[in-house]
Amino acid sequence: MGVKVREKPPGSGVWWIFINHHGRRRAKKVGTDEKLARDMARKTEARLVLGDLDLDAENGSRIPTLKQYVNGWKEGDGTLNPGWLDKYARLALKRSTCDSYEKLLNGHILPELGSLPLNQITSRLVGDLIVKKFKQGLRSQSIKNIKNCLSSILRYAHRPDGYIEGNPARGIHVPKPELEVPKREPDPLTWEDRQVLEDCFQEHFPKYYPLVLAGFRTGLRIGELIGLQWQDIDFRHRLIYVSRNVSRGKVTTPKSRSGVRQVRMTSQLAEELEALLTGRKEEKLKRGWTEVPAWVFCNEQGGYLNYYNFIPRVWNRAMEKSKLRRRTPHDMRHTYATLRLSKGDSLAEVSKEMGHSTPDITYRTYYKWLPKESRTDIDELDNPQPSATYTQPTKEEGANHVG
Repeated sequence: MGVKVREKPPGSGVWWIFINHHGRRRAKKVGTDEKLARDMARKTEARLVLGDLDLDAENGSRIPTLKQYVNGWKEGDGTLNPGWLDKYARLALKRSTCDSYEKLLNGHILPELGSLPLNQITSRLVGDLIVKKFKQGLRSQSIKNIKNCLSSILRYAHRPDGYIEGNPARGIHVPKPELEVPKREPDPLTWEDRQVLEDCFQEHFPKYYPLVLAGFRTGLRIGELIGLQWQDIDFRHRLIYVSRNVSRGKVTTPKSRSGVRQVRMTSQLAEELEALLTGRKEEKLKRGWTEVPAWVFCNEQGGYLNYYNFIPRVWNRAMEKSKLRRRTPHDMRHTYATLRLSKGDSLAEVSKEMGHSTPDITYRTYYKWLPKESRTDIDELDNPQPSATYTQPTKEEGANHVG
């Protein structure tokens, strides 16, 4: 049992009392008078001791439901509280992440838990939700996204808002079934198929050949390719600085912090982009543009390419003409990774240039394409090596060695 006084949010000058009585929690907004809040807290605690306080009858002390906390709600006195979406998500999250979270909330979370007050959502209920989603046939990654979304909301409800004592979704593990296969396996092109597709673009869609060449030679995501500007290209050192991504028609940052990176250019790609820049300067004069468009791969008006126009009008037609098995632009990235790894390039180096947060991600995605043959001579173990620096420790040394 306890009654606490807190300023919420910290530094706001607004004081609340929080009641925790026999596992039931309530919160009541007092106002800007700290002395009044502490006086009310003492009286409330005294009533709890005497047993004459009905928590359910305290209209102003109700903790918001999950749905209210997400979308916003009104207090008993008419005060309007902005919801988690407006107060935090749309300010702190990338637009694509926020859009995904809203879909998860409306499709999976709020229908199950939305009517519950925040303090009634327990770790067990979160675990039950995970089990239910598995039974509905959702994949482990989709369920993990649901759990992460819910955890983010409850983390804010705990701090800084103080409606709950802790985050019940924290630490809950979403298992990955042993027999679950990836939704889509990487489908990279071989060296020969890559050449066929590049030749197809060069012959039938020459305007987009530099884009495809860059995709196969750098491993950039298609949104990162579309987001490239000339200021990102260092021709002297043959480097591309990746700092931008175009997603769902909006210019944003790369997928993760590790996505901001430098990627080396091959000689062929550097020459092609230099030729493209020269041609763009000539086009500027013909079109009467005041300056060369900032985007490396621009549209007819000088803006960045529209991905949803590029796919049906260019990419799909090129795939048909090439007579290759259907691939997506993301398979250019897969091709870059698998060709480099198959020829023995360092896993850590490939991972870094692809913008993965750890080499483990690269390994788990592309381990099938790692060289199968060993590059060391195992028979060396059969022969004595006089030059070897390792020697067997003496009995005394071994006794003194720990670990």
